Amino acid sequence: MSRKRKVITSYSEPATVDRIGECPDSLLVHILSLLPIEDAVRTQVLSKRWQLLWTFLPSLLFRSPLRYPVFNDDDSDDEDFRVASSDEFTAFVDKTLMFSNSKVEKFEVGFEYEPRFASSVDSWTWFAAGKGVEELHLQLWPDVFDLHEDERYELPQILYGNSKFRELLFSCCRVIPKGNVAWYSLKKLSIGYVNLSSDVIEKILAGSPVLEMLELHHCEGFRRLSVTNSCVKKLILRDFLCNGDEFGSGLEISAPYLLSLEMSGGLGRSCRFMNVSSLVDAVFNCQFVCAEQDRANDTERIQDMVRGLLASLVHVKNLMLGAWAIEVLSIMEAKGLSCPLLECECLTVHTQINKHVLLGIASILKSTPNLERLAMTLSLFLLEHFEIELAELCRYNEEQYWTAQKWTYNCLTLHLKNVKIAGSWWCRDSNFLAFIQLLLRNARVLQKMVITNPNDYRLEDYFQAAQELLSFPRSSPDAVVIFC
Repeated sequence: MSRKRKVITSYSEPATVDRIGECPDSLLVHILSLLPIEDAVRTQVLSKRWQLLWTFLPSLLFRSPLRYPVFNDDDSDDEDFRVASSDEFTAFVDKTLMFSNSKVEKFEVGFEYEPRFASSVDSWTWFAAGKGVEELHLQLWPDVFDLHEDERYELPQILYGNSKFRELLFSCCRVIPKGNVAWYSLKKLSIGYVNLSSDVIEKILAGSPVLEMLELHHCEGFRRLSVTNSCVKKLILRDFLCNGDEFGSGLEISAPYLLSLEMSGGLGRSCRFMNVSSLVDAVFNCQFVCAEQDRANDTERIQDMVRGLLASLVHVKNLMLGAWAIEVLSIMEAKGLSCPLLECECLTVHTQINKHVLLGIASILKSTPNLERLAMTLSLFLLEHFEIELAELCRYNEEQYWTAQKWTYNCLTLHLKNVKIAGSWWCRDSNFLAFIQLLLRNARVLQKMVITNPNDYRLEDYFQAAQELLSFPRSSPDAVVIFC
């Protein structure tokens, strides 16, 4: 007889595996470094192993207002999480720095500064210097807008002699080096909302021999910026304010080795380029003050200044122009004043498309015969800075402007290959559609035109406009129109 064997199997729950706990400390610290500092600190309550991991963070970034853990005075683990006041914020930073156990590569503080916090900020800067910090950001926004210059935080002299800094950012403080600056490793420097004298700028540039990028925004106190260091390749200027007369006496820029220049916002009364012969990329998205009491003569001055600035940029390959510059070019075109002939191959224009800028757009297209790439960012909300002047000069039928043009654009005939247009309102704009029709009809070597899909229109309006646009004749057999 065959014997039946009874097989008995047992089943047990698999043991729980702590996958995160198996990770090495270095990986866990890296994960913590991706969290906001307040969340990284909170992990100390998870277990004994996590209690000190956050103290080895290589980057300490303190930004207010946020929900910071505010330590209690006793030794308990209880913490209160809420939007911290400036006092709680400084206390949190002080205590966090006390527990730091490793080299700190990046240290950043941004909060509403008051003079009573000067000693705390002093200790933070000493901490940064002692830890060998390579990236230091101090953004000390004043608690009140009328904070006197003498009440702003003055950078301690120890910072000027630290040769380990690779990136520095200072905002709303006093930069007054009393000796030489020794930022021998500094690659990137950004200074904002600071009163800078020409001597201080000269000291900084002389003491930063390998500096590659310099950004100055909302600064004042100097009228000449001379960058003779061959390492500096990029300069960013935003909202420059110049002491002196009511509108400022202007700014002179000399930077013979500069490759990239960005100018945006308000830049006082005037600007002049003394030497920017190496420039490849230029952003001219700024405006200059026009005196209301003598607007006619001041408009003439602005025309001459813009023409002079563009004449200094004739060799630039990549150029971006803002709405203010396009309006000035419209005034010049209406008066029969041509724009300097530019060698630009890539042009970006940030503007509206209305009656007051059509002349300016036509002027810049005539002046860029080698243009290969055209990008346009269309906005419905740009201000018209020369509305009075343009209203008097631009007396023509805007709907028929492009179809009435008799001249030939060399860039369209010979070079323009790529067009990219971004905007949120073109579906119902006849001026825009007429401009696109001009491009498709005359761009003989056009390969691709990309137009973004406006999100604030109904799909039926979008498809109707797209269908009309796709029906326009094209002179280039290779031209492809893409909506994305």
